[in-house]
Amino acid sequence: PRPHTQKRAGDEGDRPAPASPYLCTSVFLTLLVATSLLNCLGSLVEVPEAPSTSACPLPNQNCPAPKRASRFAQWAISPTFDLRSISHSLWVSEDQRTVTVSHHPQSYPWSRERFSISQVFCSQALSSGRQYWEVDTKSCSHWAVGVASWGMSRDQILGRTTDSWCVEWKGTGPLAAWSLGKQTLLDSDRPGVVGVWLDLEEGKLAFYSVASEETLLYECEVSASSPLHPAFWLYGLCPGNSLTIEQGKF
Repeated sequence: PRPHTQKRAGDEGDRPAPASPYLCTSVFLTLLVATSLLNCLGSLVEVPEAPSTSACPLPNQNCPAPKRASRFAQWAISPTFDLRSISHSLWVSEDQRTVTVSHHPQSYPWSRERFSISQVFCSQALSSGRQYWEVDTKSCSHWAVGVASWGMSRDQILGRTTDSWCVEWKGTGPLAAWSLGKQTLLDSDRPGVVGVWLDLEEGKLAFYSVASEETLLYECEVSASSPLHPAFWLYGLCPGNSLTIEQGKF
């Protein structure tokens, strides 16, 4: 029998077998596929957006524009249209703040105070102090906004008498002011909203174009032996045209 030979450390028999090249390739491909999958999954994960700080994040939520700070806010009033004086060619909304040219004559009760042309007063009689109100004219192509004494002739046009004053837009040409029967052409674009300032302590009347702020259109002195009323004219041959008195907080 052959003598048993003790193997020494470091002999070739104790060395690990070299790794198969096929095994290395398989491991590499596995790692490559796993990395690709992780990248794809990462691109599919949506990062949540920070919550909106807007009070109305969506445009269709009817978010009201912030109220502007009007210099006349403390004197603001909300006059209402007078049913005794309104022309048969006009109709008024339920809240009595919108007047519209009617397609058909309205059957109002008889009143000696009723205008024979398409005009209307407001019920409020203003005899002292300071008042301010605003009128939206954007839905009317021909209009006049002003004040007049209750005794104004019911067949006369606003501004053509000695007891009525107004600013007027007739669809073309410049904006005009009427005072004591005299016309003044104004160098101003058509205002979408007209502000009316009546200071009976100083005897002054002023009209403003209202947007982000009030811009003076025209001012004049007023004097009347009787209270003044907000007054309006709309062209009677334009059915659907309307004027709206704004709410009294600006």
